[in-house]
Amino acid sequence: MYENLDNERDLLRLLAQGDENAFQQLFRHYWSQVYGAALRLTKSPEQARDLAQDIFLKVWLNRTKMEEVRNFPAFLYTISRNLIHDHIHNKVFRESNTEFLQSYFTYTESTPQRLLENKELGRLLQDAVDTLQPQLKQVFTLGRLKGFKHEEIAQQLKITPLSSKVYMVRALMAIRKYLEKHADKLVFLFGFLLISY
Repeated sequence: MYENLDNERDLLRLLAQGDENAFQQLFRHYWSQVYGAALRLTKSPEQARDLAQDIFLKVWLNRTKMEEVRNFPAFLYTISRNLIHDHIHNKVFRESNTEFLQSYFTYTESTPQRLLENKELGRLLQDAVDTLQPQLKQVFTLGRLKGFKHEEIAQQLKITPLSSKVYMVRALMAIRKYLEKHADKLVFLFGFLLISY
């Protein structure tokens, strides 16, 4: 959980007046927590830095409202959750990109929380796969989970490599549609990273 600064109320009042030093103190205090959560989400130091910087940019852009903020960690969490929601949509729903989900599963940090996250995300992905038509499910399982090439899938399922590619595209579209429909669960799961300290 984020720890409040002893003089946080004063810093927020000064920040509301545009005091850059107050902003720097808040930035230094919360940076490692926000960056750490973003890194666990993205697995990329560069993307994590960008996401954390965007979060603090939002704080600065909303500085005039800071005097009204009674719980700065909760305010920071709300901004972070919204940016995470955008990030998830960009990585999972708008790109033809399942590498994000695959890299999430291959990330090796084995903390109890990490195992719980993997279990929850794995369950959601498995639910999505289970909704696929049988042939789409077979192609997706062989190609994405077992690493088969389209030629190998075609040979095993007695279809053409082109059919394998078409089924894979349809499977990925169906999975993304399912995940988008259940985006609130993903946002909650990844948002939870930001308050788990």
